[in-house]
Amino acid sequence: MTLLNLCQLRTRVRTEHVSSGDSGVTLMLVLLLGLVFAPVVGLHAAIVAFGPPAAAASPDNLVHHTTPPKPTRG
Repeated sequence: MTLLNLCQLRTRVRTEHVSSGDSGVTLMLVLLLGLVFAPVVGLHAAIVAFGPPAAAASPDNLVHHTTPPKPTRG
């Protein structure tokens, strides 16, 4: 089901009766799902667009994150 299926572009002849409550429930469901997923997609796009560049760690940067070797007895 797509949004185009929800919004009819022209009037169609149907044999079964479709109540206005069914289309109201569908519209409400689409709006609520949009309220949930639109901020998530928007934040993801903003992080990708404006976030810090993902750079490969240089060997100099890795020196600060390593643990020193344990002293040996001797």
